[in-house]
Amino acid sequence: MQITLINHACVKLSLGGVTILCDPWLSGPAFNQGWDLLIKTPMTLDAVMDGVTHIWVSHEHPDHFVPKLFSDIAPRYGAIPILFQETRDKRIKSFLEGRGFAVTELPDRRERTIDGVRVLCGVSEFYDSWLHLTDGTGSILNLNDCAEGDESELRAIARLTGNVDVLLTQFSYAAWKGGRENAHFRKLAAARKLEVIAAQIHALKPRHVVPFASFVYFSNEENFYLNDHVNRPDAAAAAIEAAGAKPLILYPGECWTAGEPRDDSAARAAFKSVYDGLSALPLRPPGDSVPLGRLEREFAAYRDRVYQSNSRILINLLRLVPFLGAFHPVTIRLTDLDTSVSVSVVDGFDLHPAGPQHVAMHSSSLSFIFNNPFGFDTLTVNGRFEATPEGFGRMTKSLAIGSLNAMGLAVSLRLVMNFKVVLMLLRRLGAVIRTMTQGTQKQTSGA
Repeated sequence: MQITLINHACVKLSLGGVTILCDPWLSGPAFNQGWDLLIKTPMTLDAVMDGVTHIWVSHEHPDHFVPKLFSDIAPRYGAIPILFQETRDKRIKSFLEGRGFAVTELPDRRERTIDGVRVLCGVSEFYDSWLHLTDGTGSILNLNDCAEGDESELRAIARLTGNVDVLLTQFSYAAWKGGRENAHFRKLAAARKLEVIAAQIHALKPRHVVPFASFVYFSNEENFYLNDHVNRPDAAAAAIEAAGAKPLILYPGECWTAGEPRDDSAARAAFKSVYDGLSALPLRPPGDSVPLGRLEREFAAYRDRVYQSNSRILINLLRLVPFLGAFHPVTIRLTDLDTSVSVSVVDGFDLHPAGPQHVAMHSSSLSFIFNNPFGFDTLTVNGRFEATPEGFGRMTKSLAIGSLNAMGLAVSLRLVMNFKVVLMLLRRLGAVIRTMTQGTQKQTSGA
């Protein structure tokens, strides 16, 4: 059994006669010019692809699935089969098959055997997935950035996987965690990530844990402050040891064979140098401004798509439910245009609205939301905006509908009757707002 860290969440997992390349992102920005790799990938494409028998993609986020990369490698490596979770929309499957790849869909939590290796893929919440591999002599569980930290969820996974020799898991926060002044929110998020790793270890009982899927930095002029409290590999290693497992620190390009002794002092020293130099890393500019007239036209097209994919009647009815607060106008301060707009699929697009402002962002970010169904999800990951807790909640309840549609869900009777999904959405939003509020209060008190 062999593990090679390529970069960030990209690893090669070899056991039995199978070598699976996971989530290849090798270069370039992600999340609308908001993220970059912390360390330049030290391997050539040929070295990365050497020996690969399969490629697994965990989910559609651009630090895990890079469409351009698959288009680029298709002429040379199109014969390598792709493994991907079974989805309703088949969007990723269709894209990859259109480039000549054969795609094997992995049903949720139903085991398959590939060349003597038992493969199990589990869907996590709305769109993420994890992968478990075993050949009978060793086992690997790649949780990447799945959010599982609840004991019952983790024990359900443990019942399926059995003994885990090596666990790979995300070790730092990877999304917007409060505005510039809300550093306490980021401290809480970083601490929570280490608590999740401890919970994973207690439930899954792995021998070794590889902290990964966090080797990025917020690389835009608008979001660079978010790097201030990210967890470092040494902090992850300490949490792993305290929880009763052995940390396995790998630097991009390094390989470990199960059973071999591992001295990770060189990797730790290299990471320390990289993280100590975070403040000197290059930043990307926000981008070109988008004129108000073009934004208004883009909103009109966005609104038409929303009503094509969702029930207009239900949207209007849900807006009337007081405790939901859904689909109300959100006032956005466009930082580069020095003006404000109000946006709502029900009320339309209004220039210079009266009343409080809920959110501030660059006009290119609002344009990105209007032009991409995953635009709002991208914004919440790249953190290129400012908002109060109340403003963030209002924006989410107004503009997240595109992200809902991108996950194959729609505002329809089917969704309204699916109380479990509705509750999950409200619970996640409520947790974010509570933590934001706690951070804001802490910051205000000077603690």
